[in-house]
Amino acid sequence: MINKQEKAVEMLNNPYIKEFIEKNNLSKNILLEKYYVFKECHDSLLKCNKCEGLYTCSQIEIGQKINLEYDGEVYNTISYCPYLLEKMEREKTINAFVRSDIPENYYDVYLENVDIDNDCIANLSLLCYEVLDGHRNKGLYIYGDLGVGKTYVCIALANSLVRKGEKVAFIKANYFINEMRKLIAIDNEEYEETIENIKRVKYLFLDDIGSESVTSYARDDLLFNILDYRMENKLCTFFTSNLSKDALLKHYIFDKNDNASTIKASRLLERIDILSDDFVLQGPNKRRG
Repeated sequence: MINKQEKAVEMLNNPYIKEFIEKNNLSKNILLEKYYVFKECHDSLLKCNKCEGLYTCSQIEIGQKINLEYDGEVYNTISYCPYLLEKMEREKTINAFVRSDIPENYYDVYLENVDIDNDCIANLSLLCYEVLDGHRNKGLYIYGDLGVGKTYVCIALANSLVRKGEKVAFIKANYFINEMRKLIAIDNEEYEETIENIKRVKYLFLDDIGSESVTSYARDDLLFNILDYRMENKLCTFFTSNLSKDALLKHYIFDKNDNASTIKASRLLERIDILSDDFVLQGPNKRRG
């Protein structure tokens, strides 16, 4: 079994402990005088070697490592590792959304770390910065081919707005419509509260609109209700879609022989048009790159 002298030599060879002793002008004998204080820190440091994330963490408290402090006396303190700090920041962002359908691994995407690999992304990012800085209140209708970065840039703006303290909702059209259809059948009070929150939120991102199955409920009772309120109150609303607005209009006229269907679809598109300026996003499919 390794004795204290051998362990002290091993600990002194650790860069963190060596730097701590030198920085505080301590004698090497301190390793024996405060043996268990240094050993606890050293054991914690060893556990962090080659760490690949919280899922492999072997610390007593996951994500918490033991450090050394000196104020005339050597003692241990606890600090959070970068992986835990990242997780905490991500959870803080998630909880700050009024509603969010953003995949969990995208909550660390902000405008400043968007991968700007073409002029279209650069121009879109500039418009998003205008929103973030409060110089633009009108949303965008961002459309283009699959995988060009429509949702990615909107997530970056949404996260940036939340970090700034703004009230934001980011919803995927098909998920939201299906969930609301189920909710109204089991809890009308929660349903109404959810719709009110989405209607009134300062910034709304409606992702992948036009991907949902069209019904009179989805078009007239849900989307029109939300977007009509937002139009009347000039609330900033972003849309992403694979369809141009002309194609989206055709999508919402689900009964081509019914004039009323055409009128209702046109009324919905009018609100989308008033709420947003068109932006065609072109570029390579990032999912396949």
